[in-house]
Amino acid sequence: MALQASDNRGFAALIGVLIFGSFAVTITSALVFSGMRSMQSSLALRQSYEAKAIARACADTALQSIHDNTAYTGSGSVSLGAGSCTYTVVNSGGAVRTVSVSATVGRITKAFAIQTSQVLPTIQISSWREV
Repeated sequence: MALQASDNRGFAALIGVLIFGSFAVTITSALVFSGMRSMQSSLALRQSYEAKAIARACADTALQSIHDNTAYTGSGSVSLGAGSCTYTVVNSGGAVRTVSVSATVGRITKAFAIQTSQVLPTIQISSWREV
């Protein structure tokens, strides 16, 4: 049996629909994956800000411990919100105290190294840097 012209048009329409459909699926997939990467990036950025804020709060806790007891050395931990942090205070001699702070939120960790140059009558910080 020979193909008629109407059969060819149906076949051409089917091929056109398949090509257009695959093109639409490709574009939609690219948009979905792009949105997912954007969400992951913004989550990491938010966790980074939270970790830095928690690390600062932890540093304040360590400095408050030095303020309350100028001979203080030791370590501690603080849990805030979705994260936690640890701090260590070391007497580096005289009025110099070295404070190490590390905070984690999700998979993001932020850390600070702080050094004092004086603890009496007030605490003077000689350096505060992110490590």
